[in-house]
Amino acid sequence: MTGPRVIVVGGGTMGLASAWALARRGARVTVLERFGHVHARGSHGGHTRIIRESYHEGASYVPVVREAYRWWDELARRTGESLLVRTGMIEVGPPDDQGFKDTVEACVTSETVHSLVDAAAARRRWPMQVPDGWMTCYTPSGGYLRVRPCLDALRSEAERHGARTRYDERVVAIEADERSAWVRLASGEEVRGDRVVVAAGAYLPALLPEFLPGRLRVIRRVLAWTRPDEQARAELTAMPVWAVFAPAGFLYGFPWCAEGVDGFKLARHIAAGGLGADEGEDPETVDREVHADDLAPLEQFLAEYLARARGPFVASTVCLYTCTPSWDFAIDELPGAPRIVVAGGFSGHGFKFAPAIGELVAGLVIDGARPPALAAFARARHLV
Repeated sequence: MTGPRVIVVGGGTMGLASAWALARRGARVTVLERFGHVHARGSHGGHTRIIRESYHEGASYVPVVREAYRWWDELARRTGESLLVRTGMIEVGPPDDQGFKDTVEACVTSETVHSLVDAAAARRRWPMQVPDGWMTCYTPSGGYLRVRPCLDALRSEAERHGARTRYDERVVAIEADERSAWVRLASGEEVRGDRVVVAAGAYLPALLPEFLPGRLRVIRRVLAWTRPDEQARAELTAMPVWAVFAPAGFLYGFPWCAEGVDGFKLARHIAAGGLGADEGEDPETVDREVHADDLAPLEQFLAEYLARARGPFVASTVCLYTCTPSWDFAIDELPGAPRIVVAGGFSGHGFKFAPAIGELVAGLVIDGARPPALAAFARARHLV
């Protein structure tokens, strides 16, 4: 039996993951990507992404990320490429900080192996200036994903199962009726199929405003790399991936590595004002230049907590988050058009989940399956 024809709009992280999962199940998949393979116009730039089980966003995410770990390891075996680097993870903060408490609670609830380290012990173990009275939660399962090899693996495995990828194809309209679905390209071409999956990242709110009207917000984030003194390299290379619940916001980073940039990478994930502090941006007009005032909070953070990593900024880039009000994911059918499935709102913490999300999307498209993990990301949850 011939599988359904599925058009995937967006060839970034979730688009390729969906294409991979759909093609493995026998769907005839065409991926339409506005830019190129692995680009810097959306949310998957920056060369590395953290993967962790210590999930302060909610313990309900942990089974999904565990499934993703399994798939990343499987993709690595199939492609012969290193995708996931296990470094361990440390998360640092005041013990009464809500984010830190949620991290520990998620570890306890999900039975994630972890240990709590006091400030003095943390300072001896890692090159971080942990303030007296603060605590560190260490999880040995944490690490990072190598972005380009991960996306190369998803693409190659999708294509091995028959998926077609088309780049430099801008979708301007998506429609469906009772029998089929189709998209129209800027060139005027119409591409028809049985179902459409829309995984357009920061371009989703403009492309399908009816999915979550007024509820999806695109925000700008800056990633940067420093070049510390040579004598600090060994110590910084041996670090776990890390995050700090600081008064200036939630910041995170990586050990010194040569993934894309030979340097020490860090960024601010959540501003001091919390989830709703950022103004929305238009991805078509967002400022993609990095300025001195973008880097100043990162420099100040290093001075306070990670002085060994201070040095000139040698690289930086802009990343776009697409956020629901709660920063939870949104995966569901388009209202009134069940042949169109939307996957969005991955809000800066979605990359690690990609193959597991792809499996959820494929199950919904092909079987109509709505497991508990998918129900947690239903559109209706974001409208209350």
